[in-house]
Amino acid sequence: MAKDLFSKIIKDYNNELEMILEKKDFDSSVKNLLLSMLYKIENGYDDYKKVKVNVCSKRQFVKEIIETIEKRCEKIEFIKPTSDEGNKLYEEKINCIVDKEKGTIKTFQNEKSMLDAVLQMRQEDIKLNQKYGIMNEAIKEMLLIGNNMNCLELITDFNGWSWDITVNGRKNVVYNILYQYITLLTGNKVLESWINNRKDDEVEELPSNLILSSKYNETFGITKKEIIGEEEDYVSKIRELFQEKYGEELEKEFYRKVMQVAILECIKNNNDFEEKVQDRIKELKNKLSKMKNNKTFVENLSKEKKEINKQIEKIDFLLNSENKLKEEYEKTNEKLPNKEKIFSVSHYKLLIEKQRTNKLNEIKEINKKMDPNEYVKIKSEYEDKIDFYEEIKLEDKTKNNTERLLKNLQKSFIKCFEIKLQNTNENKEIENLIYELRYYKLISEAVIKDSISVKKLEEKLIKKACEQKILTRFCEEDSTNYLILREVFITKIIDLDTLVFVLKYSKGFITIKIYDGTTDDETKQIELTEKTVLIVKLNKKIKLWA
Repeated sequence: MAKDLFSKIIKDYNNELEMILEKKDFDSSVKNLLLSMLYKIENGYDDYKKVKVNVCSKRQFVKEIIETIEKRCEKIEFIKPTSDEGNKLYEEKINCIVDKEKGTIKTFQNEKSMLDAVLQMRQEDIKLNQKYGIMNEAIKEMLLIGNNMNCLELITDFNGWSWDITVNGRKNVVYNILYQYITLLTGNKVLESWINNRKDDEVEELPSNLILSSKYNETFGITKKEIIGEEEDYVSKIRELFQEKYGEELEKEFYRKVMQVAILECIKNNNDFEEKVQDRIKELKNKLSKMKNNKTFVENLSKEKKEINKQIEKIDFLLNSENKLKEEYEKTNEKLPNKEKIFSVSHYKLLIEKQRTNKLNEIKEINKKMDPNEYVKIKSEYEDKIDFYEEIKLEDKTKNNTERLLKNLQKSFIKCFEIKLQNTNENKEIENLIYELRYYKLISEAVIKDSISVKKLEEKLIKKACEQKILTRFCEEDSTNYLILREVFITKIIDLDTLVFVLKYSKGFITIKIYDGTTDDETKQIELTEKTVLIVKLNKKIKLWA
């Protein structure tokens, strides 16, 4: 009954897309490809969700894809693979060219490239707090590319019948690993809400020029927070969520290592970013050098404080004089392009108040630096930030350096996943952990070769799953039982609860035949190196899922 209902929903979405495409001035081949893309999404989504666990509902995903096509896509053209433009994209391993402002897409004529383009069009511009400095660029790139690859797997890896991971030849696989780390440890809700702007309440658009005004309500119901442009700090929100789950020490360790990998990847893609990072390192070293002479350091802070106080006095003068405020507002607006004009004097006042608050915060920071205890703390922070960049080895852009950093990060991930396992006792949640670890292992093994740490985690998860009678225990010894059941983390059969094992013994070896329902899928063999007591019958089909 539920399946029939969902089939009807998808059918309705197909009809909805067809109606939208009728109103669009797209070529018929473009319309056909969009419909074919939607069919592939519908066909593979259940398997995609089963394998990955941490994804939104099919209904949510399809709805957003259709809304993106309707509201944001104005023009879609195909790129010929043999053209100069096509050859250039192939060299750069890019599927499409997307202009969000114009709503235009140029893409290769296949479902994967089309979905890639629509996903990019769907993504919101990630806004970050200024306190993250140059890290903002690395965070944005990591999240946008990681989210895109996360969704693209739906078409690249799932066809409705099988699951096939082929990471070789794909660009930005490291960003995908980073994105999956965050998703596996904190879930997908906060990340996707941030990247795709999933909010319950729609905010009315603020007029961008001075055509419309109101003498009754100059702010048009927009809150002070929205006017002065304060964005919700999703980085802090995710870090707080992480800290709740895994503790402050592990959160700091994990965040540091994620950012080190993200910065190195961003440098590989962007030479300008490398210059910014080097400038930041010079700035930190310069600040640290100035702190070595305490007397000079305090004198410079006093000068800086006096200058900021003068700026605050000027702002106070404006805020206390309506005529002067209006005059400055008009002068400022004259210099701004029409779309950037400040809507009203009230809005301008709020922006000035924000400047004043920022200046007061700068004074507080200076006062902190003057405190002897804070002096030592700040000096230590500068040293730690310099160490953070030096640990990356920015000059080394080889795969070996990336793998070194990823291995360090994997160690932190394993610690967190162990905590997650310890705190998980519900059978369904343990089943999900098995799927999650299987997924992580298969996507990471082509990038991170050493899997010793993952092996230990597999052993603990199998032991707990057997104790709670989720997986069938095949023998009394944990070590041999693991050798048999570890196949659960290697197989690419989508539904693990359909797996059936048949064990055969001959001359010190156990042969494992693995069936997907009734079909013989794989055969594996393990050598017995210790006395083993089987608790299942040989030559008999045994369901893996107890």
